[in-house]
Amino acid sequence: MNILVTGASGFIGTHLVRQLDARDHRVTGIDKRHGRPTTDLAALQKTVDAAQPDVIVHLGASCSTSVSLRDPVRDFHDNAIGTFNVCEAARQAGGVPVLFTSSVKVNPGADGKVAPLGLSKRVGEDYLRLYGDLYGLPHVILRPSTVYGPGQDGSAEAGWVTWFLRAFCDRRQITIHGDGTQSRDILHIDDMTRLLVDAVEHFDDYARAEPYDVGGGPGNELRLLDLTQLWETDTGSRPDVIHDARLPGDLQRVVTDNTAIGAVRGWTPVTGWLDGIRQTLAWIGDQW
Repeated sequence: MNILVTGASGFIGTHLVRQLDARDHRVTGIDKRHGRPTTDLAALQKTVDAAQPDVIVHLGASCSTSVSLRDPVRDFHDNAIGTFNVCEAARQAGGVPVLFTSSVKVNPGADGKVAPLGLSKRVGEDYLRLYGDLYGLPHVILRPSTVYGPGQDGSAEAGWVTWFLRAFCDRRQITIHGDGTQSRDILHIDDMTRLLVDAVEHFDDYARAEPYDVGGGPGNELRLLDLTQLWETDTGSRPDVIHDARLPGDLQRVVTDNTAIGAVRGWTPVTGWLDGIRQTLAWIGDQW
């Protein structure tokens, strides 16, 4: 198959491209880091026309809640406009199926608000549904919870699991927005990549208008404080943690019901959070 992957140089994109290559698919990757953003419709259309993809996997995005709050223009530009352009380029190329990674953050937070990141991702979802209704554009929408694992840069603004682990190792200060009881059912990158590959190869089985929630499930629920306490228990070293105000639109608890996505072809997460954390720590250690 010919696969076009946006955001190919990102965390999920890098893993996905590697797996698609290993399965002998022909992959064309684009990424704003290398001057090929989805926000340039004319350039994107040329790329799609040249690649003649069987499926477009749209991963390219701004993924940080805090960045979206600080710079909503950039967030809208990258996410809403970028996804609209993917829809239009796919339509112009004859209706190329689109696999889109949205976000659980489209849902309101504990304060009833949605951060710009959540709204821009929902706009992307809405355009895909619109293009499906009006033009028959096949699409699959995934709403993943926190994805983590080896290969993730992690920063104070995105990729919190890996950021916490890196900061612990480097003895850097960590800011927790709120009391740290917020929880996510974290999803290991191998499980996420396995789902994406299966959805690419069996796209018609997954295609539907409604999004799929995707996460680690109840057995992989982890609070922010759990991670700091685990580090202290295992190492005897107390992390340098300070607390700040919660971010608007922050979700208090995310525990995904994977029933719908699992019913398609039997996908389920297989990497437990403790094994995944240890894998990620080992990878971080290898970088030193």
